[in-house]
Amino acid sequence: MFNFFFKFIPDAIKEPEDSTGLRWLVFFAQSIAALSLAYVTLQFWLFPASVALLAFGHVVAYRTRHNPARWVKYVGFALLNLGLCGMVFAISAGLPYPQAIFAVLVMGLVSVEVRSRLNLYSAFGLGLVNLYAAATLSRDVFYGIFFLLFLGLLLAFLWRADNEDGIKQNPHVLTTGDADDNEQAEKQAKLRRAYGWLGLRFGIVALLLGVVVFLFTPQFSSIGLLAPFSLTVPIEASPNREVINPAVPLVQIEGIPPEDQESEYFFGFGASVDLSYRGGLSNTVMMYVSSPAWSYWRGYAYDTYNGQSWFQSDASVDEIDRENGAGYFEIEPIRTWGDDLFSQTFYIQQPMPNVLWAGGDPVAAIFPAETLGIDSTEGLRVGDALQTGTIYRVLSRRVTFDEDALRLAGDNYPDAITENYLQLPETITQRTRDLTYEITADADNNYDRAIAIRDHLLTYEYDFFPPPQRPDTDAVDQFLFVDQRGFCELYVSAMVVMLRELGIPARFVVGYGSGDYNTFTGYYEVRANDAHSWVEVYFPEHGWVPLDPTPGWEGNPQSGELRRWVFSSLMRNVELPQIELADVASAGAAILGAAFLPILWVAGIALLIAIIYGLYRAWLYWDARRTRRFHDDPTRRAIFRAYHRAQRKVKSKRKKGETIQEHARQHPELQDIADAVDIAAYRPSPPDDSLLGKVRAWLARLGK
Repeated sequence: MFNFFFKFIPDAIKEPEDSTGLRWLVFFAQSIAALSLAYVTLQFWLFPASVALLAFGHVVAYRTRHNPARWVKYVGFALLNLGLCGMVFAISAGLPYPQAIFAVLVMGLVSVEVRSRLNLYSAFGLGLVNLYAAATLSRDVFYGIFFLLFLGLLLAFLWRADNEDGIKQNPHVLTTGDADDNEQAEKQAKLRRAYGWLGLRFGIVALLLGVVVFLFTPQFSSIGLLAPFSLTVPIEASPNREVINPAVPLVQIEGIPPEDQESEYFFGFGASVDLSYRGGLSNTVMMYVSSPAWSYWRGYAYDTYNGQSWFQSDASVDEIDRENGAGYFEIEPIRTWGDDLFSQTFYIQQPMPNVLWAGGDPVAAIFPAETLGIDSTEGLRVGDALQTGTIYRVLSRRVTFDEDALRLAGDNYPDAITENYLQLPETITQRTRDLTYEITADADNNYDRAIAIRDHLLTYEYDFFPPPQRPDTDAVDQFLFVDQRGFCELYVSAMVVMLRELGIPARFVVGYGSGDYNTFTGYYEVRANDAHSWVEVYFPEHGWVPLDPTPGWEGNPQSGELRRWVFSSLMRNVELPQIELADVASAGAAILGAAFLPILWVAGIALLIAIIYGLYRAWLYWDARRTRRFHDDPTRRAIFRAYHRAQRKVKSKRKKGETIQEHARQHPELQDIADAVDIAAYRPSPPDDSLLGKVRAWLARLGK
């Protein structure tokens, strides 16, 4: 394919490039690409280092474009291999973003070889590679500025190259009738055709490559084909039995802090949850999550309540090792890779506890640790706190339940469930019990009882700063009957206590809400104030069902519908002859709905490019017609014809590349006619007949 592509590249763009303007445009475009990588990786030293390398390389390449220095190739080859060795070392040492840094350095190192027009195109390609690397690491829309700047410089490069090559019709080439001029015109015509074929083949190859990329990197597939790798040092320590929160005990402030106090760390991420704590959370982004399904990002749960705090009665952690040769941890047996599986990729932005957040029901995890731990409440633990820059993936089953099935689940609970999840302290008041039975009196099954309790709690006012808990009181009692307002931990505590009073197993769960989905980047932006708690209720034959009693939240933290890409199930036992048209239409509608905004953006950008290109082609057409009208003037043509006859009379034909005035200096007898030709060729207004009469008189004298 590539031989077919390069076969039709015209020789003109393989020759040394003398244009400094084109080189400056390439230099600035590559600098923008380097800046984009420095921005998204926060490795800001990359920008000045890469600019220095690019400046040095382009200067050397320009000065040696006609006589390449052999030492440049040797030095470039040595530095390239040195950079490759450095990347391997950086990967093994766990240094951040080694591949991205290597991509920037390669772009700078090979710039010493950018001598021809073809090399300049290749340099743009390297810049595009760096820009793509930045796109894969970018988590916000600010990256779009770099893309637009790069695109603008690329268009400016193509425009200037078009002008400098003379691909647009030269008004003084196709009209004189001179043999040399005709030869030059024919070369320009061949160059236009060559560029046309080049563009056509480039478009075909780009289309084919785009289809391949589209096939193998589905944006909305439930299970991605390429797993991300973590950029942190592998964690060799065994999973810790305690939750390591970088902020604890700093956030455990007694009493009520000022209402404007905000923290990046949720005090609930620790060995226990103290319900007497008051305080708000900041808007800092803690992590980005790429997931085809909406979900809460679960951490772990508590099972024991003492009237003021929640904690885990069993702090044990079961360790699991990586699957041999698979590179991932199998949390549950993966019996089938069906449509209920989806993967989430977590990009940690702030130091966080040693907990792997996960949506749905986790079945496998890819994480840079020697071992992975599972606590008594199915929380995933590692041996150290998560650091900024950590990337990991979790494969989960969707958590979704049928309400009618839950109503029929009954109360045949396993002994292990009733022993651990029905505990209540002596602090529970009688009025709490009375309220529980009152609001569930009309329900005849456990699911409806749970929903009645949840809906009742949703009527309470949400407040980060309710009054402090009074000494020797029960936090749930004060919330329900005294303050009647509070934060999520109080709502959850009340619901768990009331469910347990009815003999329904329940537990207190902590994690994060889904965060805000950014339609431009495709990531859920999970902030500190998305830290949250909710309830899990146990139903026989169904397991733990999440419910949320906190106002302002979704109320049902089950997994959302999967956004599926059209070919996401192509390799998973699809029998094409059995596909029904109704199913295809339904799937197509779902796909279109999920991809509507991306398609709209792509269509808008394509339309804008088409309009710009259409205006450009219209200008070319108008300019060509203007040029033809310019030389269609009979007086101008008569003066040009007279000049050709004059050359024959003096028996001296103007050489290729020689101007009319240069030729006239060698033959002074042609000077007057040469001046008239310049007037006819370059003056906007047509020459009058008097000038033509003078030219004919001068021509007549030459014949004598």
